[in-house]
Amino acid sequence: MAATNDVWTDVQQEREALLMLLEGLTPDQWNEQSLCTDWKVRDVVGHMVGETTMTLPKVFKGFITSGFRINRFIATDARQRGNLPVPELVETFRVAVPTRTHLPGLTSLSMLEDIVIHSLDIRRPLHQSYSAPEGRLVLVAQDLWSNRFFSGKKLFRNLRVTATDTDWSAGAGPSVTGPIEGLILALSGRLTGLEQLRGEGVETVRERVAKL
Repeated sequence: MAATNDVWTDVQQEREALLMLLEGLTPDQWNEQSLCTDWKVRDVVGHMVGETTMTLPKVFKGFITSGFRINRFIATDARQRGNLPVPELVETFRVAVPTRTHLPGLTSLSMLEDIVIHSLDIRRPLHQSYSAPEGRLVLVAQDLWSNRFFSGKKLFRNLRVTATDTDWSAGAGPSVTGPIEGLILALSGRLTGLEQLRGEGVETVRERVAKL
């Protein structure tokens, strides 16, 4: 499966790849802790389904009922959807695979970033090997580098980040190197990604993590 010239096609293909995995998971695997704090695999899937069906009125209502804490609302919605019986949860994800709906302000690249990162959230704890095409990973890494929503921008400030398995780098300063998947995890706030990183700048990153 190679990267395409259409980001929405990339999104759909990544969802299809994840769907193939989900269809074969055992009950225990559905309840495995994901890389997302406090979310099981089933909750991550519920979250991804919710992102394709959420509307602004639903967000506003959830924002209010969650005490004006958007992260609380997102987590509650993910768990509610994730509590569906597995066959129903798989079916809702299957329906979401070809959709191009999303909240205003998001883009096809946002949704590619979402499926790539959340697939890693699921696959890594389950020890399921799969790698998205390099072109997609580079798009995601570049977007994360410039995205202030994630903690990675702060963690890697004034450092030179370089992927060791594909042609991508960013920033300037002491070096931090590693596989692009590890860099993506670290840039998106998944600190497990730090285990794969090397270089003179890694200690600086670890010091910054301790202050978060």
